Amino acid sequence: MRIVAGFIFFLIAVGANAQLPGETAAYNTDVFSELEQVSSNQGIITIEQSARMRALVNTHINMNKRAGGVEGFRVQLYSGVGSKARQEALEAKEKVLTDFPEENVFIEYSAPFWRVRMGNFRHKHEALPLLNKLKELFPACYVVKVSDVPLRSLK
Repeated sequence: MRIVAGFIFFLIAVGANAQLPGETAAYNTDVFSELEQVSSNQGIITIEQSARMRALVNTHINMNKRAGGVEGFRVQLYSGVGSKARQEALEAKEKVLTDFPEENVFIEYSAPFWRVRMGNFRHKHEALPLLNKLKELFPACYVVKVSDVPLRSLK
């Protein structure tokens, strides 16, 4: 029953966000129009697609843009709770940045936990070399799955 209710909710959400033919939104980009533009010294692309399919593809693209990121992986260096956890997280970030200044380090707070995570990887195996390097400084570090990895920052 939950699956059916979830599917109905998804269809309603897609229908509410779909761009109808002739409608424009400030955040909307039409990938089909971009592909079909004719430029000098380039080939011509023609896409035969129904207006509804175009709207669904563009809705999907816009929903992904609003999400802000994709599922990926980071190495978690620290996780703590309590009154000193914030300060400990800041110290862990400072410690790791002295040895790895080129890496992205994130301090995240999700009540009641303070976490320090590092890197932006699309696949787990891509995070393993960094994990092996970090094991010397943070023996208890491990790879975690996250859902907010920006596409542009992936290695």
